[in-house]
Amino acid sequence: MSRIRRLALLASALALLATAAAGGDSFTPVRLGITIAPVARLHQPLKVSVDVSADPSVLDNATGPLRIRVKLAQECGGTFSTTPGVTLLDQQLRPQPATGRPYDANASGSGRPTRYGDQTVCAFLEESGDNRMFANDTSNQVNVSRKCTTAAATYDSARRRHARPSTLKADRRAARRACGPGVPL
Repeated sequence: MSRIRRLALLASALALLATAAAGGDSFTPVRLGITIAPVARLHQPLKVSVDVSADPSVLDNATGPLRIRVKLAQECGGTFSTTPGVTLLDQQLRPQPATGRPYDANASGSGRPTRYGDQTVCAFLEESGDNRMFANDTSNQVNVSRKCTTAAATYDSARRRHARPSTLKADRRAARRACGPGVPL
């Protein structure tokens, strides 16, 4: 292979790499960043926050407002409506995407888990009306813990009855150990 041809191939490869880097992540053009505690209490609020981002023009073909929808379920269905479970978030995104532009939005909500055990956080970015899906994420798990629920209920009871400070501190420490830092006490 001639030196000129090798240089031309090298220049083409570098141009292709530069174009790919400027164009964003072609493997995940729409991203859902989910923030949720890994442990939860039964029948107590479980907060979730979702950051939605998309590469330029990826959401241009949306014909209705976009909604971010999240359920806590034993198993995710193919869509939000076919997923059984507790709704944590069902909110229209603001702002809506602008043609040809990258997109960023955030939404948050909460729900109350109704059963113990490990559950999946099922997130869907859907179009209102026809529920066409643009992205989904099922990579997060939450353990609705019996141990956390019991320890936190003991602490709640001690607070309500105005227990001695030493008892209150000990109950809070036990609840924090059982629940972790993401669970409100």
